[in-house]
Amino acid sequence: MIVSSSSLCKGKIELLNGQFVLRVSADRLEAVVSCKEPDNSANLDDTNFKTLMEEVRSHGVNFGLLEDPAPKGNGSWLVAKGEPAVHGENAKVKAYVKSIGAQSSKTKDSKKDTVDFRELDMVVNVPKGKLLLEKILATDGTPGRTVTDETINPKPGKDFNFKIGSGVSLSEDGIKVISEAEGKYMLADGKVSVEVEHIINGDVDISTGNITFIGESLVINGAVLPGFKVKGKKDVYIGQGIQNSAEITVGGNLKIKGGVVGDGVAIKCWGNVNADFIENVGRIEVNGDLLIFDALIQTHTRVSHNLKMLTGKGALVGGTHTVGGSVFVREIGSEAEVVTEVVVGFEPELEAKKKKLEKEKKYWPVKMEEIMKNNIDLQKLKKESGDKFPPEKTALLKKNYEMLPKIMEKVTSLPEKKKALGAEIEQSGNESVYVYGTAFPGTKVTIGDVSRVLINMEEQVVIHLDKSTRRIHCRSMSKKEQKAFN
Repeated sequence: MIVSSSSLCKGKIELLNGQFVLRVSADRLEAVVSCKEPDNSANLDDTNFKTLMEEVRSHGVNFGLLEDPAPKGNGSWLVAKGEPAVHGENAKVKAYVKSIGAQSSKTKDSKKDTVDFRELDMVVNVPKGKLLLEKILATDGTPGRTVTDETINPKPGKDFNFKIGSGVSLSEDGIKVISEAEGKYMLADGKVSVEVEHIINGDVDISTGNITFIGESLVINGAVLPGFKVKGKKDVYIGQGIQNSAEITVGGNLKIKGGVVGDGVAIKCWGNVNADFIENVGRIEVNGDLLIFDALIQTHTRVSHNLKMLTGKGALVGGTHTVGGSVFVREIGSEAEVVTEVVVGFEPELEAKKKKLEKEKKYWPVKMEEIMKNNIDLQKLKKESGDKFPPEKTALLKKNYEMLPKIMEKVTSLPEKKKALGAEIEQSGNESVYVYGTAFPGTKVTIGDVSRVLINMEEQVVIHLDKSTRRIHCRSMSKKEQKAFN
């Protein structure tokens, strides 16, 4: 918009006694002088031109005058050029998180030109405190000038306000959107939010790809199909079971309706696992309790706390089960005397310590002997070489003498470590196997470092370790124990 107007440049104005005509463009950004009779333009010498330009100025054209007017043809010249206004830019959004669809399938093998189409990134996870969006402020623009030296005001850029939903907040100045929770980034209908629950109403399959979710709750109302992976930082619910070769990793609790079947299935859970039945699964790791409604068949489990199977059939058949706490089942083994191995009171951490100690017992004494022999050889060589003893050998000898006390300390600490581990294992002997129905022959129970294979059928018994005799016994379950889990 032009602030003021001038009547001096409306229409056309004659110059030099009518020989020339001055015209100003409608937007007043150009002033053009034309010869009335184009053939006479050749008569415009320097003196006439200076007079002509003085008349142009006298009629109000006094901005953007050109020192060398630009010919426009047909006896016309551009004699003044204004500066157009630069309009302001609209406010923009700078995104710090890629939206769904902006991500591509991940390469399965960096050495090969292959793509894993199960990695669809259908969930955009964001941590708490993450900067999600930032508004780049609108600009006012730059004013322009007409050839008649009038201001042209620019149009300022348009502004907007963020629309926010749950799980996010605005900075005090209103230009930044920040996540207030861990979860799924959403931008729908112009509103940004972070959802702490993610629901999949069907299966985890090629349409969803692998699922990773860091929010409070991941709900899968269908099944996890073969070959797909599910990772949940907190609680996960699976409504129709897990099929062979699927991988499930859960930071909270895992609840599975329907079965888990297949040797290729891998489950690792840092909380409790609750499932209807599990069959022929190669490995399940649970840092909390494992609770099975119906049956646990030919599966290998590692459970940090308790294994409980007291609802439904509650049958533990086959497989190996290392349990940090106790085992509570209705049935263990089977009439066919399927070998069912249970280790109770032996936490996975203790097993890891035991394996580490075994490695140390094999490594450190050999290492100490090796260094001591090396030092003897180096000392002998030094005595024989005198001043010619190589500097690198001197450095090696020094390094060995510095290392030797540390290695000797490790060797001498091995018996103490073994004793401490033995005490922990001894303490683990307080756990038992509680059978509320039938314990079948072929069941092998290990408590601490003592094992027993049942050769007779037992009913409503507690399989426990008698620490005084270091033997495992079956005793009748007390009425109080029978009622404890009814």
